[in-house]
Amino acid sequence: MRRHAYPVVLMFLAAASLHAASDGTLSVTPAVVTLRGTKGQSTKQRVILVNNTTRDFAFDLVAQDVVVRDGKRTFVPAGEIAGSIAATAVFSQKSVVAHPGETIAVDVTVTLPQEAQHRGVVAIFKGTTKIMNGTVPMYASIGTLLTFSTGDEVSLDAAPLEVMPQTATKNLSIRQACSNNGTEPFVAQGAAAIVDASGALIGRIALEPRRLFPTEKTTIAGEYAGELPAGKYRVLLTFDLGKQSVTRTAEVVVR
Repeated sequence: MRRHAYPVVLMFLAAASLHAASDGTLSVTPAVVTLRGTKGQSTKQRVILVNNTTRDFAFDLVAQDVVVRDGKRTFVPAGEIAGSIAATAVFSQKSVVAHPGETIAVDVTVTLPQEAQHRGVVAIFKGTTKIMNGTVPMYASIGTLLTFSTGDEVSLDAAPLEVMPQTATKNLSIRQACSNNGTEPFVAQGAAAIVDASGALIGRIALEPRRLFPTEKTTIAGEYAGELPAGKYRVLLTFDLGKQSVTRTAEVVVR
């Protein structure tokens, strides 16, 4: 499988850069790896943990499957679902201790089973060092997300675009509910433009890219950074899915 890194932060008990202590951070790279190939193939990936704190942190290396239930992403222990990718994971080390300022590299090999219906797995540094937050014990866990694509066909189902008009206290904003109704994961790259009644471009709304697994749902929102003069406008939101695009439009009046 070919390997490509995506600069997208993984949120799983912690971020790809984690304030695990008051004097520094723990970080892992890459945060996300996108893989493309066929079922039955294996891939070996190296994940690197950096301890930029002044204390020791111990971790067990584990893998969990990424599945979508009722439109939401969740994490499942290895072997609990049919075709578990996490159950195939083999780590070069089962546990590690990261000393202050130390960088640790661990290799993980995973295989996409023939019967796998999901398309993701997380390789996790699962913390075993107790951190007290007042009287509450906490553990720092951090990991890398691996996604698997077996084809080029992706599909995005987008609801009608919602536009919240500009007011005396708020700028114009938009909200777009959408879901991955295909069989492959993808990153929805969205861009929104505001045009006036004559069709002239007035401005753009910045939107963060959003990774979606099959059947996963999300709502993408954004706010226009400027103030619009009174008038009638049209907002055009376009998602670039590679070989295809999905566009939604809505009109709004600013008084």
